[in-house]
Amino acid sequence: MKPLFTLLLALLTVQVLVAQPHVATAPANQLTVTAHPGIELFTIVQLLAGKYPLPNKSAYTAEVEAYFTPFANHPAVRQARRLPKVYTDLPELGYCFDNFPAVRIHYPAHTNWYALNGEDTIQTYMRLCQQFFEDSHFWAFYQRHQVDYAAWAQPVQAQLTSQGLISKLDSFYRFRTQAAHWTILLDPLNSWGAHAIMAKNLNPRYADQVVYNVGFLTNKLTASGVPTFSLGAEAIMLVWHEGSHIYTAALQQRYKADIGKLAYLLNQADPGMKHNNIDNWAHCFDENLVRGIVIALFRQYQPPKEARKQAAREVVEDFQYAGAIADVISARYLGQRTDQNFKQFFPEVLAYLARKYPTAASATQ
Repeated sequence: MKPLFTLLLALLTVQVLVAQPHVATAPANQLTVTAHPGIELFTIVQLLAGKYPLPNKSAYTAEVEAYFTPFANHPAVRQARRLPKVYTDLPELGYCFDNFPAVRIHYPAHTNWYALNGEDTIQTYMRLCQQFFEDSHFWAFYQRHQVDYAAWAQPVQAQLTSQGLISKLDSFYRFRTQAAHWTILLDPLNSWGAHAIMAKNLNPRYADQVVYNVGFLTNKLTASGVPTFSLGAEAIMLVWHEGSHIYTAALQQRYKADIGKLAYLLNQADPGMKHNNIDNWAHCFDENLVRGIVIALFRQYQPPKEARKQAAREVVEDFQYAGAIADVISARYLGQRTDQNFKQFFPEVLAYLARKYPTAASATQ
């Protein structure tokens, strides 16, 4: 999913995990839930450019429109209109901004946005957004809504703290020598979903952070309504799925060549691949891996019926290797060796897929 959040374990003492293990709840200071000024800034610029899905109605949306519409022809907005490849997650570039209100820009060394639009074009856009920040007095608007942001964050933080979902995720991976800081970014203008942000790629100053943002997804409010953020039943999938994208990114890069040897498993003619907007094996493997991990976590922490339902969903959604990945994780990693973390175990996942599906034909059986 790249679309689509988050807690943490204090100091993890790895223990043998049984069906319903006790998992410590993370200290509150290891989880931040907020609205990030850089993300909000880039979202507003893109929205003014007509290059962002229309936000759901709310009093906040109405205030944004009233305050920022006079800047609809700002150079940053005009630059956004000219960008050749604009997607809903482009506002993640706002995470390159910090040191507010004296904005400091970090230009990423590498980013897909350079490949899609050109490095000079994107860096120019970032500088123009910094200019928009100054010219529109964005910081005054953002400060005016601090009470709102805090109120929206409270129920999300309470839910994640009570469920211990991130602690359970950390317990699964076992390879963090110290707990990362989880940051959930609330997007009151985002009506489309959630997105994992690779913070260390965008801004290495925040390499120890696990970050993803979530939108305000209800369309039932009026223009005078107040946004509410509640992860609800989706919290499990958001934390475990999106968190696993972040936790496994470096691991997949390290084993890129070995993963590539399994590329014969991708059937590009499969309608399921088109349905999921997957056109290469790296993307296909990434999604199947993450979904397999989620199934394994369901087996560990949820009732058996819910675990079976989760596995069935992945079959219906055409992620045909997720179940096999979950099987080898459940059988050979969870509840087995406690001296092994997921980084050490990962090659066994690749070896298992190679044995189970030695040819492209066997993958379809």
